Formats: sequence, C-alpha cells, structure tokens
Amino acid sequence: MHTAWTLRSLLATASLVILSACSTTANNELAALDPPAAASEDAAPRIAEGTEARFCPKVSIREGTAIIEKKEGEAVDYVASIADAKRDCRIVDGKLKIVVGVEGRVMPGRAAKNRNVELPIRVAVVGNDGVIYSELGQRTVPVQKGGTAQNFRYVDEEILLEPMAGGVVIYTGFDEGPPKRG
Repeated sequence: MHTAWTLRSLLATASLVILSACSTTANNELAALDPPAAASEDAAPRIAEGTEARFCPKVSIREGTAIIEKKEGEAVDYVASIADAKRDCRIVDGKLKIVVGVEGRVMPGRAAKNRNVELPIRVAVVGNDGVIYSELGQRTVPVQKGGTAQNFRYVDEEILLEPMAGGVVIYTGFDEGPPKRG
C-alpha cells in the first residue's frame, strides 16, 4: 500500500514538473514574439542583414550528371566527377540569397594531353511551378599527361529569390547540353 502511494506521488510530481516546463516555454516563446509595451513602431523586430535564413533549400547532385568521361578512341582522356555540393542561405535586402558550392576532381587518363579542360556546371533552383533559377557556369581545370587528379571548386553566388517556406530544391551537376546525334 505504501509503495502504491509513493508511485502515485512520484507520477503526480513528474506530471507537474513537465506541465510547468511546457507552460514556461510557451510563455517565454509568446513573450519573445510580443514587442515590449514601450517600444515604438520603428523598433519592431526585423530580420537583420545577412541573417541565416529560416528555410534553405536542399541541394542535390542531379542523377546522371555527376560524371563526365572523355575518350580518345578507346582510351580515356579524362574523367571529371562531382563529389559534393553544399549551400548557404542568408537574408539580404529582404531576399533569400543562396550560395551554392560544388566540389569535384578531374583524373587524367591514358590519352590525356597537357591542357586545360572546361567543365560545364549547372546550378538550378526548381519549385512547384518549375524552374526558378538556372545558370550554366564553367570551371577550368588543368589536365596533364601522366599527372595526378586535380581537385576543383565551383561557386555560384548569384541566386537571389523571394523568401519562401518550402517546396524548392537546388540541383547541380555537369551539363554538356543535349546529346549529339550521329
């Protein structure tokens, strides 16, 4: 009988602690949203310049666009691959500024020649209504016969959109254009 009373007492105390924590959190959150009574309209909370955005679209390497393989006959000239893509979102002048970075490597093959290769890298922002932003950039990477792999980075800092709450994805990858016929 004594054990049942102790167990009920512990459960009641735990319930009160949980409820008081919830109401304290809720009250603090609501208080943070309400401006102080003495505050003027000019002191209303605003999003500070360069503040991290609440929503930042996910970035993905589009399937089938992570690798370019060039050949001379049957021998490989070079293979370029995208290994990673990242993004950063900030509020700038009331707009969502997105910076997308792409990292990869170029590996020379048996048929490699000493030269620079141009890698076509596309960054596209796609929403429910279609393409919001699309830019094809170039990254020049040196390739040397008998050389080692060269790392590269490409950064697109030109994405400026209206702030949004979701339904948007960023895609990146190599884009050599439509397949050539013949």
